[in-house]
Formats: sequence, structure tokens, C-alpha cells
Amino acid sequence: MTDENWRTYVDLFAAETAQTLAEITSLLGGRLSQETVRTVEQEVMRRVLAPFSASKPPYSHWEYGASNWCAVCGGSVGSAAMYMLKDRPEELAAILERICHALETYYLKSFAEDGACLEGLGYFTYGMTYFAGFAGQLYEFTEGRRDLFRSEKLARIAAFQAKCYFPSGRTVSFADGSADEKFRMGLTCYLAMKYPEAQIPPMERASGLDGDNCYRWMGLYRNLTWTKEYIDFLRGREARIEAETDAGNGNTGKDKSGKDNAGRETSGKENAVKENAEEAVGRTVLPDAQWIICRSANGAGMAAKGGHNGEPHNHNDVGCFLYVRGEDFLLTDLGCGEYTREYFSEKRYEHLCCRSLGHNVPLIDGREQLAGEAYGCQRFETRAHGSTVISFAAAYANPELKSLTRSLDWDENEGTLRVEDRFQVTERLQSIRENLITRWKPEIQGNTLRIQGPHSSCVVTIEGPEVNVECIRQDFSDHGGQHRDVWLVQWEVPGTGKAGDLSARFTVQAV
Repeated sequence: MTDENWRTYVDLFAAETAQTLAEITSLLGGRLSQETVRTVEQEVMRRVLAPFSASKPPYSHWEYGASNWCAVCGGSVGSAAMYMLKDRPEELAAILERICHALETYYLKSFAEDGACLEGLGYFTYGMTYFAGFAGQLYEFTEGRRDLFRSEKLARIAAFQAKCYFPSGRTVSFADGSADEKFRMGLTCYLAMKYPEAQIPPMERASGLDGDNCYRWMGLYRNLTWTKEYIDFLRGREARIEAETDAGNGNTGKDKSGKDNAGRETSGKENAVKENAEEAVGRTVLPDAQWIICRSANGAGMAAKGGHNGEPHNHNDVGCFLYVRGEDFLLTDLGCGEYTREYFSEKRYEHLCCRSLGHNVPLIDGREQLAGEAYGCQRFETRAHGSTVISFAAAYANPELKSLTRSLDWDENEGTLRVEDRFQVTERLQSIRENLITRWKPEIQGNTLRIQGPHSSCVVTIEGPEVNVECIRQDFSDHGGQHRDVWLVQWEVPGTGKAGDLSARFTVQAV
């Protein structure tokens, strides 16, 4: 560490620790010794609040950063300040104004306009826990005069989480996400009280006490308090419905307007069952993030994305897709890798999960997609029944590749995905290789691949003349540091070496 003031530098863990100590000493009140309370106050002030208060904005990259850091650091500093600076109102007011400005202006910008968290589903939970924790405390502290929840975009953000779940409970793993994400019950309940759009994912996917291996206090404590608030909220709603029913307003749980307490039309349990069934089959489109998530009647699912290669926690994955059947990601998106120093350095795209080689996208003349916002999707269009068109030649910046358009046709009854890639090339382009990735070594017979997971399987059928399909083992170190085998399945698209239009078609079918 070259900074001689490193002990008083406000980063993620310093800010989180300050919030934890400030809140716990406040909650325990007189049950702690005066020496303990005095030490906490001195250290929180010396290490976090004083350095931040004395700085000119932005304090660091996180204060004006469009990422989870803005919410975690800012929310923690603001929360600790409300506990520790009650007797210094001018200093407190200045800190709170800075934090509110950062959260409203920069943190919310890290989400697409449709509410998607481009960093990955886990980062939705991480950042939003601290945003909501600070915002709720601020609302109470100011007796409702400062309400950060009055935002139409926040309603869309709150709805994002449930959209990422497949019926089996598995999750979309784009960016530094995970296919096995679990949700925070407290945060989810709190958002559900604030926004009717915020749905609760399958309960079996709720995170337990050990869901956060850092045991961060902000989330753990509110898992209890916010969940209890939600239970009381539901009981209060049921009591109001019963009272209205007794007063002669009908027997369906509606108020006089025929709507529930959230202002939505409802027809009781039958309607809830219908909504759940519709959610299990169909599609979700996030047009600003350029994501589509599809589900089928037989438990299969597909997700695809456009976007660009300069997104938060970016992976070079423009045009990629994944295929899931039940609990098994048969054609996968690896999601988050092991967090090391190199993972967040110029060597990031040497890691399989971050480079395009680790995604279901082609290789062009042996080259992968490039990193940076300039390398992205030129067209992302969704049509009825999950049909999606993505044009992404720009992600490769190869002058010999004039266009690359991927069509994804989804059958929501059979869970079948039909993929067609169309390439327009010059005669100088010598190689186009399709590239798929899976966690299980496939069985290959001619143009047919069978991928067998622990619980389910699929068949990939390559159309056209017989090709030489290669299966290449790769080592992948996941977020927990576990080394796992993954398999790249590759084949050459026939016809390269001549100018004109080429195409490759294959079908993924659950069996």
C-alpha cells in the first residue's frame, strides 16, 4: 500500500464496518460500556466520517460511480452519519446531501431504464440492500421529508429481480452473475411493500443466514426486521379486506373500486394461480438492457442478450444465449469467476468466463470479441413468442465481417430453440467457427450432440452437411475458487474463403 493514509481510506469494507458499528451501538443503547461506545464513535469518525466530510466531492471513484460501490459505500457512510452526527447538524446535513445526490444521480444510472442490473443479479441484491437501508433510515430520520423511493425507475428496478428466475429457481447469470443466485428475504419483502411490481421469487430460493459469506450486518439485520414488517403489512391488509367485506363491499377481497390495496384488479386465489402459470410460460423482455428471458411449458428456458462490451462487470458476450432445462444449464453462461487481483486488471479478458470464448458466440478468423463500449450490438429486436434478432458484427471489429445476424426462435410449448447465424463476409475471411459451452462433456455422433446433465438433457442438431465437431476441455475457476471442467463445442461453418453470405443453423431440443 503506497498511500500513507490507508488506515483512513473509505472503501467498501471500511464503510460497511462503520455502518455496522454505528447501528449496533445505537441499537444496544446503554447495554454497552461507555468505553466501548466511545471507542466506536472515535474510530468511525476518524476512519470514515471525518475523511469523507473533509473531502471535496467526489471523495473517490465510488461517490460518482454508476455501480454498486456508490450504494454500498454511500449508503453506509450516510447511515453511520445519522447515528453518529446528531449533535452536529450542519455537518450531518452536508453529508446526507452528498449521499442523496450520489445515489439519485449516479447509482440509479447503473441500472438500465427498464430496471435491469447490468452488473449481475447478485449485485442487484448487494447495492440495493444498502440503498434501501439508507433510504429507509433517512425517511424515518427526516420524518418523511426526504423520500428516495419516489422514483418511477425504482419501481422498475424493484421488479427486475423476480424476472431473472426460471421456474426451477435457477437464475440468469449474465455478467458477474450466477445461475444459482438466492434472494434476500428482507430486501425482497421491503421492496414488495413499496412497489406492487416487486414480486417474490420461489421461496425455496431464499437465502439463509450463511448466504453472505461476509455476514454483512446491513442485510442480515434487515432480513429479520423487514420480513417482520412485511408479515405485519400482510396481516393489516387482510384485516382491512375482512372489514370491508363485513361492511358489505363484496366477498372477493376487493375494495369499492374492485381493486386490491395496490390498485390492481384481482379475483382472489384463482387469479393468483393464473398469474403464476403465465409467469412460468412466456417471455420477459428488457429492451434497454437488451435482454430476453423465455420459459416453456416443459421446464426449459432460454435467455439472450445484446448490449455492448463496456458494461459494468463486463463480459465480452454480445449476442450470447443460454439454455436451461429444469435445474441444469445445459448450454451455459458461466457467470462470475473467482475474484482475484488479475480479474479486475488488464488481464480480465484472459479469464474464460469474461472473454467471448467462454460464451455461446462464434469465433471469427480465430478472434474473439473485443472489450469496450464501442464493441456492441447494432440491432436487438424481439418478436412474438420469443423470436429474437441480434446483429453484432461490430463486437468483433473485423473489417472482413460485414454483418453478423443471429436469429433465435423459441418454442414455448416444446422448449425448443432454433438458432440461425447469418454472416456477410469478404473472400479474405478464412474461418468462422461456431462455439458453444457446457459443463458436461457431450456425446457426439456426426452433426448431433447430446448433453446430459444431472437431472435433464438436450440434443443439439447441426443442420446442413456433416461437420467435424471438436470438444475442447477448459479449466474454469468459479466464484468460490473451485476448479471445474467445462467444454467448448466447436465446428467450422462451411463455405468460408469466398465472398458473400454464409449461414449456420442448429437446434437445441430438450429430451
